[in-house]
Amino acid sequence: MSTDVPVTEEAVRPAPWRARLRALGSELAFPVSLFFFSRLALLLLARVSLVFDNRLHRPPFQQTGPAGLDAFCRWDCGWYTEIARQGYERPQATNFFPLLPMLGRLVREATGLSIQVSLVLVANVAGLLGLIVLYRLFRTLEDEDTARAALLLFTAYPFAFFQSAGYPESWMVFLTALAVLLSLRGRHWWAALALGFGGLSRHLSLVAGLSLLYQQLRSRGGGLKAWFHRDILALAVPLVVTSLYFVFLAWKFGDPQLWWKVRAGEWSGAWSGLGTWWLRDDWAPEVSLYVAVSFIPGVGALLLARRRQWWPLAAFGIPLMLVLWTVGLVGLGRYSAAVWPAFLPLGAWLARRPALRGPVVLGMALFQGMLVFLFVHSYPIN
Repeated sequence: MSTDVPVTEEAVRPAPWRARLRALGSELAFPVSLFFFSRLALLLLARVSLVFDNRLHRPPFQQTGPAGLDAFCRWDCGWYTEIARQGYERPQATNFFPLLPMLGRLVREATGLSIQVSLVLVANVAGLLGLIVLYRLFRTLEDEDTARAALLLFTAYPFAFFQSAGYPESWMVFLTALAVLLSLRGRHWWAALALGFGGLSRHLSLVAGLSLLYQQLRSRGGGLKAWFHRDILALAVPLVVTSLYFVFLAWKFGDPQLWWKVRAGEWSGAWSGLGTWWLRDDWAPEVSLYVAVSFIPGVGALLLARRRQWWPLAAFGIPLMLVLWTVGLVGLGRYSAAVWPAFLPLGAWLARRPALRGPVVLGMALFQGMLVFLFVHSYPIN
């Protein structure tokens, strides 16, 4: 008589939590691997380049020690460092929104690390989360191969290294992508809250409110009644959350519009556009480089209009790109790297041409490496 115990189908079926864990691991593998590989490459490049030449080519042309994370705190990162250390003491600093310096200050107090390293760490945490969310969002709208190609292009884009530096661009990408993903899933209030925090990182995040509006109207079939649904009120949340910064400015400086007014002084050149660039010939060479490279996401943003399933991204990507071309000239390199919707149609194009994937991604990555070299040595790449 056999003593074997019959094995039922339920006995061999994996536990639900194990299946979910495997599925999560499979989903996270590509974006997490891409994040660590790209950041390790950037850090290695910065360290090696500063070992061979440790001079910073910006007054007072001081030398710096062996490259670490602080090598990615240059130029505007100095403003965020000042705000994280002492708050908003100078009116000129109000041009920089508070989320990044607040988080950098918290990390500094919790870990004892320097402010510069804390800011870079905070930016990279958002960079990791952003890649994870973008990968899930792209897979929601397209197949896995397209999502991978799009994420590769987004990471290799020449100015994408600003997602690793002490700048708020990575938080803008993460929070706007999260808001759009939540909106596609019908979680409109959570989407609005995420976008509100995005506004505290960089006010241009609020342009993604157009995507949230489009998705709400589309999910209800359009028409006049869709405008009177209670969830439409959620679109006020990003404005309310972002306005907390203006309330602070009113309390601190007595003027909630101070951040807008200082742009007409010290920061006036940073609000020029392509029209000004075309009419004047005295721009620094790097500005023309920004303009030329910006047409990569510019074309991608316009291509979002080609497919109906991309229209929720088009409602954000196209207006944002037009705004940047109008008023974002001096920072157009790093600004255009934050136009993440544009990389989905570019990824779809590249996915259909596998022979080009390696050369295109490698070429963009090498170009990015050159810019990183200039950035960490304080050449005027900002």
